[in-house]
Amino acid sequence: MKLLLVYIVRFIMLSLIFCSCGSSGSNTQDISITGKWKLQQEYTNAGQDTPLKEFPLSSCDMQTTLEVLNTGKFIEKNYYEDSSIGGECGKDSQDTKGDWKKSNDGKYLFLYDKNNPLKLRGSLVSIENGNLVVNCVYNDRDFGPNTKLKFIYARVQ
Repeated sequence: MKLLLVYIVRFIMLSLIFCSCGSSGSNTQDISITGKWKLQQEYTNAGQDTPLKEFPLSSCDMQTTLEVLNTGKFIEKNYYEDSSIGGECGKDSQDTKGDWKKSNDGKYLFLYDKNNPLKLRGSLVSIENGNLVVNCVYNDRDFGPNTKLKFIYARVQ
């Protein structure tokens, strides 16, 4: 009986050690989307039911940043090649803004302000291989409904 009690105590102690070591915060679900991110890649499709293709980014496009704030807001500052200033990079006069939230199933959603230029309906956001991936859908005048965009951002800070 005494020997059985010793084995039970050892088993409980070993179980506690393994359980506490196994939950050291390595779970990727706990990675925060908050911070500053820089655009790395962009994908788009030519309308409903067509595959996504990589959209080539200029060095100016790649200066675009996305800041996801702890307050539940986000701000994207877009840059482009401006031919009126000798091909230098120009910044869009209007930032893309909105709110973000984490849903009950652990996914992140971006809700864009009503005055966003593309009239994006919303985005599903995730962390993949350390990068922030934003998938969105909008109605395009040329390509029709359900045109998709995918943006991949690398963490800056």
